Amino acid sequence: MKPALQKKTAVVKEIVDNLKTANSAVIVEYQKLTVAEFTELRRTLTEKSVSIKVYKNNLVSLAAKEAGFGELDQFLTGPNAFAFGTGEEMAAAKTLAKFAKKHPALKLKAGIYEGKVLDTKAITEIALLPTKDELLSMFASSLLYPLRMFAIAVKEIAKTRSE
Repeated sequence: MKPALQKKTAVVKEIVDNLKTANSAVIVEYQKLTVAEFTELRRTLTEKSVSIKVYKNNLVSLAAKEAGFGELDQFLTGPNAFAFGTGEEMAAAKTLAKFAKKHPALKLKAGIYEGKVLDTKAITEIALLPTKDELLSMFASSLLYPLRMFAIAVKEIAKTRSE
């Protein structure tokens, strides 16, 4: 096997592994970002257990078909970066969407979430959903509010009885 072919085969295998092990993946168009902005994006993503790499679209296409995500082909136009999340399920989409608000040059194109290929609209909607921790926090605060009101009422009753 020629060295160039070996290298491409290794890259396709790496992409397939990333697609299979990541709990979410997002494709972004990054072309108009500066090097400093892309470096900032990479640092921000790394903190959230998300890796981002630039691959050739044809290699991603081969890997996507091999991994069972052939529908990604329609989104593989122009220069793209590919983010693979291994931590919080929505971390890749949330972090990229938040970064895109500050840097409009970054555009979310598509993604993979729960084994399904999602278009731009769907991946953006997922980015707006609260995380598991945020949902648990909301639930806990909704449980504490009635207890707090009950405690205040008991305290007021005790105050009026002691007077």
